[in-house]
Amino acid sequence: MRKIILYILVITQISIVSAQSLVVTGDNSVLSSDICLRTYSYLNVKNVSNKDHDVICEKNVISVPAGMDNTFCWGGLCYGVNTLVSSQFLTLNSGQGNSVSFTGYFDAYCEQGIGIVEYCFYPVSDTLDRSCFTVTYHGSATSINDNSYYENVGDFYPNPANDIVYFNFNGNSALLKLIDILGNNVKEILLSKEGVQKLDLSDMNKGIYFGNLIVNNEVVSIKKLIVQ
Repeated sequence: MRKIILYILVITQISIVSAQSLVVTGDNSVLSSDICLRTYSYLNVKNVSNKDHDVICEKNVISVPAGMDNTFCWGGLCYGVNTLVSSQFLTLNSGQGNSVSFTGYFDAYCEQGIGIVEYCFYPVSDTLDRSCFTVTYHGSATSINDNSYYENVGDFYPNPANDIVYFNFNGNSALLKLIDILGNNVKEILLSKEGVQKLDLSDMNKGIYFGNLIVNNEVVSIKKLIVQ
């Protein structure tokens, strides 16, 4: 029976991966030596399917301090801070990659702060066939209190999850905030001991969430969680 269940899970995972038409790569952490200068992010989007696609870019603001701006360019146009979905698409032929048409911008306006933005790309014909990439913009390299925290919190598992989810934490003290895709703070968990952490998700709605690890009032790491 266990072998049958494992086989079903493997087939399911293969189906999910094979259905994904796009692959997005790039730097997920961008530093700036001067917080008064604009910070840039460049991503490569590749069509790994066997057919051509007209690709849209969608921006999801996870965490950006008040008074700071984030914008992006895609498909030959640049969009304002309030635009979340590009009005233009970019055509990618089967097997074609593009590393010059997307640029993400973060303006800290000389203030210390970290911006976290997720960019999702999907064909116009199928909004569910999306590939997402999260970029953390730092106003300055000195705004990171402890880089070790990037390695001290593990991914959520299982993911997607139902009522319970686990993750590893190896730090001393931190706050984990679960935030939905609209930026609403859904749940806060104080982490004060090392080891495997257990979260109760039974009171949460289905959807996509982001776990922000906060140390000294700054977001130092982020993990994606899907509740189903």
